[in-house]
Amino acid sequence: MNMYEIILSYLDQAGHASIPSICQQVNNNPLFMKERKKPVRHTHIKSVISRKKDLFYVHNDMVSLLPERNLVSLTANIEKCGSPWFQVKVDFNYRHFIFFEMNLDPCEKLQYRPVVSGSTNEFKQEIYRLNIWDWEPNYDKAGIVLDGTSWSVKLETRSKTYKSEGLQCFPKEWTKFCCALTKLTGKNIIY
Repeated sequence: MNMYEIILSYLDQAGHASIPSICQQVNNNPLFMKERKKPVRHTHIKSVISRKKDLFYVHNDMVSLLPERNLVSLTANIEKCGSPWFQVKVDFNYRHFIFFEMNLDPCEKLQYRPVVSGSTNEFKQEIYRLNIWDWEPNYDKAGIVLDGTSWSVKLETRSKTYKSEGLQCFPKEWTKFCCALTKLTGKNIIY
């Protein structure tokens, strides 16, 4: 876990915080401090925040997430020709998700197996790393596609909704996104 992830996690709980209280949270994180020899100083926190201006808002030494980066929910739909259709809805405020899978293949045997789901907090950290708000609205290959993977992702924040979709064409972070969904749901999401 790096410093900006600790700051994100703390602001997610607190809403906003002062530089000294953020510094204290970082220094109290045993996993982070295990790798450091010296405590983090206020200047380190300010440096991290200034490098991540696309995430943080600072006013009078109080730090908060920008409203357009403060995650509320995510909905992903993924369908590959001849494979099941998946839908994942994640509510970041209530820290839960709903996973729906539909398979119309009559030859496929239905097998119900318990799955081990992951953490919505870890998934949220991965969404920050993937910068979904920078994805193009539409990813389509030129020409006719008779089969392939169609997908859509809708990310809602406090002040904005980001939508992206595609047909057999994906953003560069697509594989990491599907791996994060797989880790969250416990189901192998196709990619």
